[in-house]
Amino acid sequence: MNKFRRESLKPAIDFLDKIVQPLVCYSVFMLALECHFYPESNSLQSHPFFLWSERGVALILTLEYVLRWIRNSGRGFYPLTTFGLIDLAAILPFWIGFVPGINQHLKLIRTLRVLRMLKFFRYNRGLQVMALGFYRAYFNLRPLMLTAIMVLLLTMFALYEIEGPEQEEFRDLFNIAWFLEVTGTTVGYGDLSPNSIAGRVIVMVFMIAGLAIFMACFSAITSAFDEVFKKANDPNFNPLDHFPKIRKQQERLEELTKDVGTTAADDVAAEEEMEEEKELEEVSS
Repeated sequence: MNKFRRESLKPAIDFLDKIVQPLVCYSVFMLALECHFYPESNSLQSHPFFLWSERGVALILTLEYVLRWIRNSGRGFYPLTTFGLIDLAAILPFWIGFVPGINQHLKLIRTLRVLRMLKFFRYNRGLQVMALGFYRAYFNLRPLMLTAIMVLLLTMFALYEIEGPEQEEFRDLFNIAWFLEVTGTTVGYGDLSPNSIAGRVIVMVFMIAGLAIFMACFSAITSAFDEVFKKANDPNFNPLDHFPKIRKQQERLEELTKDVGTTAADDVAAEEEMEEEKELEEVSS
């Protein structure tokens, strides 16, 4: 039954595949024109041409979403797959406009139509390779990002205690976080700066630590992309097949290291040390 359903819907989906990319480009172009000529309009109140144009695009994309959902039934819950979420993001900016009580946000919701460009990911191998590179780098970036957050919080609260009594701007944690963010990324707008010697020393240490973390992140991303690009030179390489492979590989690594630093790990280390001592005693005797 599922096979018959997939085969019967294949011609319609193949046709939609041919028009989706031009349709997305048309939708974004119409959004740009609408924002230029009718800046005060929103997703429900605009020139009739733009309203009906958006309705036509949304109807076609919704039809595609429904057909793909039906065709993929029996092979997992399609709305929660990567492509299912992308297709949902493409139609939500239209349908969410009919939800009561959000009229004041309709202009912002209209800009979300740009998310339809994510649908290019389905058809463009280069975008898939790029996404795979970031996905591989993500697992190496997690401990670095955790370290960055720890350094940021430590510096933020230190400046709050040291500079807060002297400068009103440093009595707001969000202002301090903003200052550290632009300082750590070497932008440095100069709108805030510590006055005390202790505060300046703390910021100097933070800048050095931030630069080291930034270089480590850059190295992790470069290494991941270098590995992916080498595989991508193979014409038979399918980037989409490697996402679950990388995830399973990381799950195995996490399973092997889940007890590191725990009491269980200490017990294992103690047992191994005792076994080594016994072996040494046997050899010496």
